[in-house]
Amino acid sequence: MEIDFWMLLFVFLPAIGGGIIQTTTGFGSGIFVMLFFPLFLPMLQSSALSTLITVWLCLLIAWRYRQYIDPKIVVLPAIFYLVVSGVTITVASKLNIAGLKAYFGLFLVAAAVYFMFFAKKIKLKPTVPAAAVCSTISGVASGLFGIGGPPMVLYFLAATEDKKENYLGTTQAFFALTSIYNTTIRAINGIITVDLLPLVIPGILGIWLGKIFGQKIVDRINIEQLKKLIYAFLGVSGIVTFVTNI
Repeated sequence: MEIDFWMLLFVFLPAIGGGIIQTTTGFGSGIFVMLFFPLFLPMLQSSALSTLITVWLCLLIAWRYRQYIDPKIVVLPAIFYLVVSGVTITVASKLNIAGLKAYFGLFLVAAAVYFMFFAKKIKLKPTVPAAAVCSTISGVASGLFGIGGPPMVLYFLAATEDKKENYLGTTQAFFALTSIYNTTIRAINGIITVDLLPLVIPGILGIWLGKIFGQKIVDRINIEQLKKLIYAFLGVSGIVTFVTNI
């Protein structure tokens, strides 16, 4: 793969947007950058690059909110997630998965509609079945598309009882752990190659810059405003994901 200036720029600029979104909502960097990366990279390499640059942001945010992280909430869904995503990545490396992304977009739209209009009537509880279902969906989506955040965001909102700092710290600790694992599995399966690594540098720089802007926003909002941002971004990203992949 031949890398030029425009490719570096096309990684850097979306990464800024991804950093702002991830810092303010606790997820979404992968969704945003995956609107752009597949334009010049294969799907699996795009998802690998997305994970490689997002893991650094997750680590930074988790460190900022480290005193609010609840390890007990992380362990159970992580067990389900790691098994499912590992199997999915291994299988996906041998399949053509491009056509499946549109269906994931529909799932995001359905999740946004549900939580905007019906969440107060039907509450998601942080139970073992809920952890299993959310983690399984997240593991499959992350393994295929590098977009596994939405189901876990919904679970962690319930598990942290709408406490903003607990939610941000716990989600980013989970995403950091799972991103490191997914990166390792992708490397083992030959999805991450040496020629992909130069693109990581502008990605990390962009996502770090986005974090600076995003932190100014998140410090000024409460949990209800945060939830509105999350659900709105779920819906918009779902529509864009579906429309750009049908």
